[in-house]
Amino acid sequence: MNTESSSPRAAVWFAVAQLCSHEEQATGTRFSPTFVDALSQVVFAQAETVGADLECFAKHAKRAKISTEDVKLCARRNDDLLQALMEKIEGGSSK
Repeated sequence: MNTESSSPRAAVWFAVAQLCSHEEQATGTRFSPTFVDALSQVVFAQAETVGADLECFAKHAKRAKISTEDVKLCARRNDDLLQALMEKIEGGSSK
């Protein structure tokens, strides 16, 4: 594995491991290292998919930069996520 791809993967693994550790402390549920590894792989793969989708949406709109509209398009099938994004966007635009 090259350095460029292992660094983001390591960061995702670390974040997932921290979240699992926090959840273990809060609920007493135990997560095996195998589970943490598998979950971090799923999270990384999903992030790659979302990134590619965002690039495609921006390219389709003939833009070089990803906009909040592209992010909302990615979230359109998850009502809770879309609502949270809308609230965040509306809160940020009032500043």
